[in-house]
Amino acid sequence: MANWTGGVLTAAGRALQLKVEAGTKLELTKIKLGDGTENIDSIDTLTDLVGAKASLGISSVTVANNLCAVTAIILTSNLSTGFYAREWGLFAKDGDREILYMISLDPNPDYVPPSTAALKVSATYAMNIAVSNAANIACTIDPSGLVNTDMLTRAVGLVQRNTVYQKGDILYDTQLLRHDWHLECTTAGTTGSTLLDLSSATLGSTITDGTVTWTVKRMATQDEIYFELDSNGDIMPKA
Repeated sequence: MANWTGGVLTAAGRALQLKVEAGTKLELTKIKLGDGTENIDSIDTLTDLVGAKASLGISSVTVANNLCAVTAIILTSNLSTGFYAREWGLFAKDGDREILYMISLDPNPDYVPPSTAALKVSATYAMNIAVSNAANIACTIDPSGLVNTDMLTRAVGLVQRNTVYQKGDILYDTQLLRHDWHLECTTAGTTGSTLLDLSSATLGSTITDGTVTWTVKRMATQDEIYFELDSNGDIMPKA
């Protein structure tokens, strides 16, 4: 079972991090996996993984609670040679050059099989990075990168299980009776582990979901945003 250590910044990564804390965007570019056997003390001067075996396009980046989760997916059908994934490297842009920003090591690595293996699998690799300002995180999302079910769920704004939501968050659920209805978080918290039953939900209903409270609301149309009815029932621009 994988047992990645916490990410360690390289010397170049620390120099970039100082710029980020001063307001520069942290632009993440890719992830690499390798089978090198460096130790924590030797990470500082590295510009690439010791035994790089696979370069992965970043599939998603999400930010919550001052943690940035960077995710990539590897398909074993794309590998000519299997390897033990001991190194995980995150790369970033610093000006006009790309640097090795962070490395994580796994003393108990999983084996990533080659395309010739009887069983073709995919594996998701993710790392959390502490951030102080989500607005300062940028990312190069690989258009050919793979996505998993969780990524698709986030992309279309569907409510997820065991997930923290803040008051005012707006999400959707395919069980809602009308396409213009949505769920608005009216009490912040963490959603439960079981799926919601919204079969009887009506406009204005409140739903308890773990420690979150959702209220069913309707998306205002453009006419409702800019126009209103006067006392005679005539349409007039909103003040």
